[in-house]
Amino acid sequence: MKARASAGRKQWRGVVLIVALILLILISFLAALAARHAVSGEQVSNALRTNTVAFQAAETALRFCEDQILRHGMVVSGDTTRVPQPYSLDGTAPELWRTRANWDPAKGIAVAIDTGIVDSKDSAARRLGFPPRCMVEERRLNEGDGRRRAFLVTAVGFSPDYRLAGSGKPESGGEVWLQSTVSR
Repeated sequence: MKARASAGRKQWRGVVLIVALILLILISFLAALAARHAVSGEQVSNALRTNTVAFQAAETALRFCEDQILRHGMVVSGDTTRVPQPYSLDGTAPELWRTRANWDPAKGIAVAIDTGIVDSKDSAARRLGFPPRCMVEERRLNEGDGRRRAFLVTAVGFSPDYRLAGSGKPESGGEVWLQSTVSR
């Protein structure tokens, strides 16, 4: 009987080793999966944070330009003053905001919002690499007997990690576009 018990223990030793190895592989796989999921979650969180900053910058530019148009009929930011560009109502001319080259403030159409308006007063806050921009196009609305002035305000905000390639096209980071229509 003693010989039989000894033979049974030897068989179980082999099975325990195999089960332990399988469990070790399974635990390693689960740990790798958890680490991968944590990294993926961090990437999603970072993308959301980046998009939120770009959205807030675009919204700041949109509200600023709306206010400027309603108060003054033009947009003034820093040393830059832009009078709204007229838009042909017959549809023969493309809307200016659709052409990426028009967003370069040096072209004289878009306005880069002064950093004093958009950057946080908190010295520890990260500054935007590209200030948000807005562009205003004027429309004439037929209303009863007369014509009323309306303005299409388009704003674009950029994330702090936004970068342009040499060709002028976005290379990294995020941008958010917002539009509104206001009338005077």
